[in-house]
Amino acid sequence: MKKILVIAILFVTVFSVTSHAQCGDDLLKVALKEMGDAQYMKDFTIDLKKAKKDTKTGFKKFSVILNSRSHYKFNTVNSIGNPEKVIIQLYDGDKLIASNFEGGKMYSAIEYICRKSKVYNLVFSFKGGEEGCSKSVMSLVKQYSAGEMNF
Repeated sequence: MKKILVIAILFVTVFSVTSHAQCGDDLLKVALKEMGDAQYMKDFTIDLKKAKKDTKTGFKKFSVILNSRSHYKFNTVNSIGNPEKVIIQLYDGDKLIASNFEGGKMYSAIEYICRKSKVYNLVFSFKGGEEGCSKSVMSLVKQYSAGEMNF
């Protein structure tokens, strides 16, 4: 009986460590590789779980300071166990300015050329309110001079 109890505890421990690792450093390494040649700025962990009474998980919101004349990229990597891919939305106040879910099509990244330095909001959620785990990396693609921004 003790052997069965020890095996059960060991199994639960290994399973919980494995499920946590899916949203850990391995996922971040993939996101960093997919960042390309851009300069790493910051990473975000999105780990949304449904509460027993909830029908939807909601969202995760982060505030980021973006600088003018800068080209940013936000790419994501989803955990293998996710039923849906993560949706990234970049807001300037209440105004949606970029998303990786456009016209029914999902993209793995968004890019944004910032024209005004200020605090922006990144909102992450899963389609249909599903739970899931994802890593996102914010990177700097390019900084423009004042003369280059006249496009």
